[in-house]
Amino acid sequence: MRLRFKDIEGMHKARLSEIHEKHGVYGPYLRLIFTIIDGEFKDFRFSGIVRPTLIRQGRFYRWVTNILGHEPDEFSTEDLIGKTCMIYLSRKKDFYSVTDVSMI
Repeated sequence: MRLRFKDIEGMHKARLSEIHEKHGVYGPYLRLIFTIIDGEFKDFRFSGIVRPTLIRQGRFYRWVTNILGHEPDEFSTEDLIGKTCMIYLSRKKDFYSVTDVSMI
């Protein structure tokens, strides 16, 4: 059997499947779990970590805006579950992580 490994780094269409609220050394953060919904990597799951900083200039605001498809004034994290977006996967040392989120 002939096999070839592929690199998954790059943009992928995904659905936000789960959100887990966590606490770390630097305070609270959210682990967002995305599931790729098309292409050869369909059903693969990857996570991204973001601090829930409530300022419009932050990464959290940008991710929420891109997941919802509009700028939110007020929302619940439950509103994000099931929404589709584009995710950018970057390779870390020995795993891949969501490092950015954009609108479809």
